[in-house]
Amino acid sequence: MFQPTHLLVSRSRKTPVQLMPSANGLMLLTETEFNAGTEAAFEMRPRLGIFCKGVPLVGYSLQPMPASVPAAPSASAVSPAC
Repeated sequence: MFQPTHLLVSRSRKTPVQLMPSANGLMLLTETEFNAGTEAAFEMRPRLGIFCKGVPLVGYSLQPMPASVPAAPSASAVSPAC
């Protein structure tokens, strides 16, 4: 099952990706690549940045996925204070 951990952010798009270790650093696997069983096009190399099929990308960054905020309990579910 695809479980995105980060967002690959460009000037116009935020793409959910799952980080996978590789020999050169980390592969950034998209949901489409995961479902198709293909190799990741994006990778992040230590101290070098983000690459797409070996070409360095300018203006891209990696951000952690926003944490989901639990829903506030309803008034009926809250026990009265004593």
